[in-house]
Amino acid sequence: MRVSLSMIVKNEEANLPACLESVADLVDEIVIVDTGSTDRTKEVAARFGARVYDFPWIDHFAAARNEGLKHVTGDWVFWLDADDRLDLENRAKLRALFAGLQDVNLGYMMRCWCLADAKTGEAMYFSHLRLFRNHPLIRWEFRVHEQILPSIMALGGQVQWTDIVIRHHSYQDPVAHRRKIERNHRLLVLENQERPNHPFTLFNLGLSFQLLGRIDQAVPCWLRSLELENRQPGSSIERKLYVLLAQGYHELGQPQQALQMCLAGRQRYPHDVELLFQEALARQALGDWAGAEQCLVYLLQLPPQHSFTGVDAGLHGYKARDVLGWLYAEQGRYAEAEAQFRAAVAQQPTYRSPWCGLAEIFLRQGRLADVERVCVELERRAGGTIEAATIRGLCQLAQGDLAAARATAQAAIAQAPSAVGPRVLLSRVLCQEGRDLDAAEQALRDVLGLAPNHLEARQRLQAVLQLKARRQAV
Repeated sequence: MRVSLSMIVKNEEANLPACLESVADLVDEIVIVDTGSTDRTKEVAARFGARVYDFPWIDHFAAARNEGLKHVTGDWVFWLDADDRLDLENRAKLRALFAGLQDVNLGYMMRCWCLADAKTGEAMYFSHLRLFRNHPLIRWEFRVHEQILPSIMALGGQVQWTDIVIRHHSYQDPVAHRRKIERNHRLLVLENQERPNHPFTLFNLGLSFQLLGRIDQAVPCWLRSLELENRQPGSSIERKLYVLLAQGYHELGQPQQALQMCLAGRQRYPHDVELLFQEALARQALGDWAGAEQCLVYLLQLPPQHSFTGVDAGLHGYKARDVLGWLYAEQGRYAEAEAQFRAAVAQQPTYRSPWCGLAEIFLRQGRLADVERVCVELERRAGGTIEAATIRGLCQLAQGDLAAARATAQAAIAQAPSAVGPRVLLSRVLCQEGRDLDAAEQALRDVLGLAPNHLEARQRLQAVLQLKARRQAV
């Protein structure tokens, strides 16, 4: 069986060499569709023996990919983007897969690993259908987030999961990432106008609203998509819709609705890691610590899972342990909390929340020397200067130096206005002083504006409002 590599590119002179070096000798031909490069992309492609075809960009990724399918001659089609890479281990796996291909209608799923944040080391993984038969009726669809699976399934094809991992090297430049989000949103709006009420388009339109910070517009898209998907259950996006709706309600400060969505989702997907994690967050926000703990403990026992949609790589490890640590801390179970936080930072030293959790429980136990050691590690290993400053402010507060703690909080807020920690510190100072209840109320509302489910802020705000009411009554 001959295998063709099919790609679409535009101005990928910098990325294309590393991509093709990792795969060129594994395939029988390389077909590249160029959608308007003005750099040396075509020269780079030619150097690797690729056949390059020009195709004017018409705001339609599927159309560009289908142009490539017109020119491939292999029995099978493998696709990559220019910022994809294969390491030695996965090259060997791919070579073996290619060698064993048969004359059957299969689509092979591979895991795409995306480093979402170079500073924190946070990553997402996606499962993409990367290898499929060259057949005239197998074609891509959708303007953006284009899909090949529907046409494979329409021909009676099946999906085969593999353990091959492709590294994706995009999303590191925040400006370029924002441009991609805005471009994709524009294309999704066009797609929705052309194909109204398509569940997959609504699913992605909601995601783009979420990425643009417009979660109130994302939730209705997902609700409508889920309503349409429930008419044909078991699709590739149904599970993820329950997850996204739970996330959306959580971001809107509606934990009860988030919990209901998790419970509905788990009726169909009882062992899903993302739903378990979201259920834990919802129960935590509602004060159901035992229920949240049960979800996380069970989650951590589950084996890795296949998913058609993107999953945060940390949910099955350090992020679940971090939330579990905070749950234990809230119950005064400090030894268990410390164990979970230490396991989390051992797995991902650049993730800041468990470092802050360690500092919090050490502070509650009066272990100030340990608190300072955590601050040093937080700054050195995770770049958490704001978090470390906030923790030192909490130490000042614990030692009764309210003026110093207030100054520390105000300086950190000025430096990082969207950070939650410094505002929590300021609210604690103002509540402890008890003199300016209006300022304390505003500080707590500022916390909730950034973190609607912040349980401490909600409880403190209720206490402040009750105190103000009593004073006014007197």
